[in-house]
Amino acid sequence: MSVIQLDTFKKFNNDAEIKIPGIETTWNVTFDDAYRVKSSMIASQVEKLYRKSNDDDYLNKLLDMPDAKRKERLTKDMDEMKTTCINGLNELLNDGKAGQQLYDTLGHSTEILAQIIGQLNDSADKTLDLNKEEQDKAQMHLYDSER
Repeated sequence: MSVIQLDTFKKFNNDAEIKIPGIETTWNVTFDDAYRVKSSMIASQVEKLYRKSNDDDYLNKLLDMPDAKRKERLTKDMDEMKTTCINGLNELLNDGKAGQQLYDTLGHSTEILAQIIGQLNDSADKTLDLNKEEQDKAQMHLYDSER
């Protein structure tokens, strides 16, 4: 009888420490199926709001509005994005204060928060997809040997 060794799983570790430059707090998360679903949902909500704000029809409607109404609408939409990002990071980092802490420390930018959410989502996918990591290594090895 032959033994099949699945070496790919030898180094598997789905616990991660999240450290963001400029912030003293370190968050511990476990990338599992539930986290992957949660991060995908939050990332898709952020993406949906981002696409809405860059839609030509939306921009044309804004241009047709009087200044006061336009400012009110933009403020409302930015608040919705801010709330989605802050609450999403609170969930992803398992800390009810994380989103606001990041928002305050990183220049009050929803764009940066959205990028952090995207990176957490990508990290969860990469951690749980060992085959992709092995394929990437194989491609890099091929590239290195061609040079």
